[in-house]
Amino acid sequence: MHEPGSAAHHADMEEQPSDRLIDQRIRNRIMEALETLADGDEGVRREWPAEYFESFYDWVPHRGDGGMRPNSAISPDEEALLLQVSGILDDACDATPGNMTADELIATGWPKRIQPFAYKALNLMRARGRFSEENEEDAPSG
Repeated sequence: MHEPGSAAHHADMEEQPSDRLIDQRIRNRIMEALETLADGDEGVRREWPAEYFESFYDWVPHRGDGGMRPNSAISPDEEALLLQVSGILDDACDATPGNMTADELIATGWPKRIQPFAYKALNLMRARGRFSEENEEDAPSG
């Protein structure tokens, strides 16, 4: 712990991102997870089943874990579509065993059912763009 007012204390304060910046970064990570889901069977092959689910659940928890937390960088329309994606992904996760191969998960048909929901949410988020990872923004700049 550094003395308040010292240069070291000030440096510690600057390294801590604001809540808004964290929200912007989380929104960008959600977009990356949606890219995998929107790729359907190819996303499963690229990431394998555990990561296919977990890349989304890292940011939008399974309904059994409390669901999505408020995020100031996500619009109400984006949130509505993310909740649709979350719902169908939760159904898929609950209906499939945890230790499947990519081909076994693909054979269930879930990735093809999830794909259009993920694609719709991703396209809406892409229409606004990505937020800066370094600076707070009211609207996405990227």
